[in-house]
Amino acid sequence: MLALGVVIAVVVGGLLAYSLRSRSSSPVAMPSDATIAGRAEPNQPAPRFTARDLDGKTVSLASYLGKPIVLSFGASWCHPCNQELPLLVHAAAQHPHDLVMLSVMHDDLAPDAQRFLRRFHADWPAINDDSNAISTHYGVVGIPQTFFITKTGVIQARVYGITSRSALDGPLDRLLATA
Repeated sequence: MLALGVVIAVVVGGLLAYSLRSRSSSPVAMPSDATIAGRAEPNQPAPRFTARDLDGKTVSLASYLGKPIVLSFGASWCHPCNQELPLLVHAAAQHPHDLVMLSVMHDDLAPDAQRFLRRFHADWPAINDDSNAISTHYGVVGIPQTFFITKTGVIQARVYGITSRSALDGPLDRLLATA
């Protein structure tokens, strides 16, 4: 039985490594109505993007500059994302005029992403990154990931897997202190 577990672990690990390697080396096909520029680096300007949200509206990161931005990458099928989203909804409710929330749905189906966001009452713009172009520029291969972007557009922090209020409070407080 132990040998079967080892074989399964080796096969799954190999498939995951192949998937990540092939995805990162493949050219990213941008949707015709989307643009993105730059690479995500701490203390550097956040990659600027323009894309359509799940409601068909154009969303541009640049249009939100002037306020701190929390940019979350997640998906409806991701268990930790189901833990993180209610925390982000609570933070948005606590700071309705001081903070911009944006979501990028990574490797998700648009109808599933819409149901997921509605279930948690996340009423901010959410982009279905079906080409993974935005995720690629932000270096996202695993989710959830959340970027804290200053009002001037600089990435202040990047947090992997916010699954508790305490994991969110520190980066959020530092971000709001820059406002």
